[in-house]
Amino acid sequence: MDVSSNGWVVLVVVVLILGIGGGEIATTTIRPLGQRIPFTTPITDLSVPIGGEARHQFNQGVLAYRERAYARSIECFSRVVNYEPTLAEGFHNRARAQANLDKKQNAVADFVTASDIYDRQGTKSGIDWIKADLDVLAKL
Repeated sequence: MDVSSNGWVVLVVVVLILGIGGGEIATTTIRPLGQRIPFTTPITDLSVPIGGEARHQFNQGVLAYRERAYARSIECFSRVVNYEPTLAEGFHNRARAQANLDKKQNAVADFVTASDIYDRQGTKSGIDWIKADLDVLAKL
């Protein structure tokens, strides 16, 4: 089979793209055997209304989370909390995604931040949810 030099370049680029993309998928969705994803669903009900780019990023984060693309979800929720630093659900979802990637210290920090915000808002259900999530995280 005779492949021109341009054909080799195209082939190398395609292989690189597939390799990098496949590696990203593997690191964000596949976990070692014997471990389970502790938090399978994102928080979708908001305690305060948001709009604009924060809402768009929140929706993108939820979609990424549901696709089990937790690294991408973390990026989206990081943008959300930059736009809306008092949105507990942004921190809460980012914490859950980080826990799913076994980034426990980051997850705990975000769970605590979300809990503080829920407390300031008087959102008891949010605080209860955080407590339950921290219990799950402690058992991992």
